[in-house]
Formats: sequence, structure tokens, C-alpha cells
Amino acid sequence: MAEHLKTGHPESAPPPGEAAEAVSSEAVPTATVSPEAVSPEAVSSKAVSPKAGRSGAAWWGTARQVGLRLLLGAATIAVVVTVTFALLYVVPGDPARGIAGPRATPELVERIREQLHLTAPLWEQYWEYAKGVFTGDLGESYQRGTPVATLIGDRLPSTLLLCVAALFVEILLGAALGTWEALRGRRLMPVLMTNIALLAIPAFALGYLFLLAFGYGLGIAPVSNGADAAHLVLPAIVLGLTGVPYYASVVRDGMAATLASPHVRTAVAKGLSRPAVLRRHVLRCTLSPVLTMAGMDVAIFVSNVVFVETIFGWPGIGRLQVTAFADQDRPVLMGTVVVAAVLVVLGNLLADTLRSVVDPRSRQELTT
Repeated sequence: MAEHLKTGHPESAPPPGEAAEAVSSEAVPTATVSPEAVSPEAVSSKAVSPKAGRSGAAWWGTARQVGLRLLLGAATIAVVVTVTFALLYVVPGDPARGIAGPRATPELVERIREQLHLTAPLWEQYWEYAKGVFTGDLGESYQRGTPVATLIGDRLPSTLLLCVAALFVEILLGAALGTWEALRGRRLMPVLMTNIALLAIPAFALGYLFLLAFGYGLGIAPVSNGADAAHLVLPAIVLGLTGVPYYASVVRDGMAATLASPHVRTAVAKGLSRPAVLRRHVLRCTLSPVLTMAGMDVAIFVSNVVFVETIFGWPGIGRLQVTAFADQDRPVLMGTVVVAAVLVVLGNLLADTLRSVVDPRSRQELTT
């Protein structure tokens, strides 16, 4: 039978009856299964092990990449500590003179300098400070005599609350503008003008405008120092508006590309409603770049939060950093920079982890 199919000569083909018997006897032979082939050991070794091995290898690759990023984050923090330490000692000014006062005698200033270990060689001061940073000891404040870790720990929750609220504002508004443009299929002039205006106005100028308009002008927002919900509204909106144009662009481009993809067209052809298509297919694909942008936003917040907290009197590490710079309080200033670097590293690591959970494709990128 096999020779006839290969040669293709109809005159040499067997009669239909014989062909049927040949098919039943040759093409579909009776399979003989030995007991060993269906034993539990054979099933576990042939069917389960490859899948479990692939899954274990994938998670091991992810864990390895996370560990590598933690090491890179520690190296980044070390570089930040080194550069900041060098820059602070290049800046003119004597912390001992600032503590003693302008009328202090040279002997008193020298005694304070020795107490602060400022007379030791620069490399020795750096080594002692670096060891303290990686053991959790950020030193003591020159002006307050309080551990820097305590000062930052008291203000860090307020800064984190402000950053989370601002992140919610910018993702909500940016996603709304980007979705509007993507569903319309063209650039909209109101959205374009809004994005350009928000990009052109610096964070500190926008903060002053909001404070004058809604705080002093309309009187609908408190202007005094505070850390409650009423005092959180204006600084969160100002800090969040600085990132709205970026999220609008990311969401618009991501949704436009996803809407034009073949699997979305197939879903529409199957008769799925527009909300179902957006919810099941489009939003999940768009969420991955949004999470990436959120991780990058931590660095932007760290720089802008100094201006926003100072303008609105929000009791966070931004105001603490400004006060430490004015008082030449080097340990406090160094501590705020180190904490900011740690927040940036952890924010990016958290964003990458969430991306691997939401989008399996990013998990494959981590393991390769």
C-alpha cells in the first residue's frame, strides 16, 4: 500500500475491499501497551517532569534576576553615597563654625570640629560613614543632636503618603486623557494643549499658582502647615500633574498599538462588546508600560517633592532636606540623599516585579 501511494499509478492500486483491509490492518495497527508504560513512575517522569522543570527554571531565572538587580541597586547606592559625600566637602562652609556661632573663639570651633570628627583625613571620614550607611547608622544631626535615622523615620511616612496620592492622580488623569485619544483614533487639540502646558510649567511654579489661587484666592484649601487629608489635596494634585503628559502618551500609544493587533481584531470579529474587549485585552496589555513609568516616577517624585513640600509646608523629608542644607547639617543632608536613592531602587524593583505578575512577556524578559 505504501509503495502504491508513493508511485502514484492508479492502475496498480488494489481493489476497494483490499484497500479497506489494508488500511484497517496496516495504517491503524493495534497498539500494545505494557504495564510499565502506564505506571505512575512513567507518567511522572515523562509528562510531569518537563513542565515542572520548565516552571522551576523560569522561577529560578526570575529569582536570579531579582537578586542581580538588588546587587546593582546596592552598587548604585554606594555610588550615590560616594558622589554626595565628595560634593558636600567641596561646598564651602564650616559646620563647626555654624554650630558655635559667629562670635565663638577659634578654640571652641576647633573643639567642636574634633567632636564631630572633622579633623580626621577625608578618606577615613568617608570609610566610617560608608560603614555606618550599610549597617543602618546614618549618624547624628549636627544641629539637633538626634540620630538622622530617627529624623527621617518620623517624616518618611508623610512623604510616602504624598507620593502615593500623587501617583494615583497622575495615573488617573493621564490614563483618562490617553484613553480618550486612543479611542478617537487621532490627536485631540485639548489634550495636546494640556500636555504642553503641564510640561512647560515647573513644579514649583505650578505649586505657587495653586497655593495663590485655591489657598489664598478662593480659600477652599488650607495653607498652613499640616499632614491631614485636607492639607494633602493641593500638594498631591500639583505633584501628580507633573507626570500626566507622560502617562497620557504611554497609554495612548499602548492602546493604539493593542487595538490594531490581530488578537483584538479577532475578539471584535467574534462579537465581543467594546467594554469587554477593552477590559480583557486592551487594558492588560497597556498596564505593563504604565507600571514601568510608575517605577521611573519615583526618581521624579524625589526631586520634585522638595519644592512641593516646601511650598505647601508638608512635613516630609523634602522640607527636612532644605532645612539641613541651610544649616549645613551634613549628616541629615546625606541621610536624605541615601534614603532617596534607596526609594528609587526599591520603586523600580517593585515596578518590575508587578510587571512580571501582570504581563507574562516581561517575566520571559527577566529570565532571558
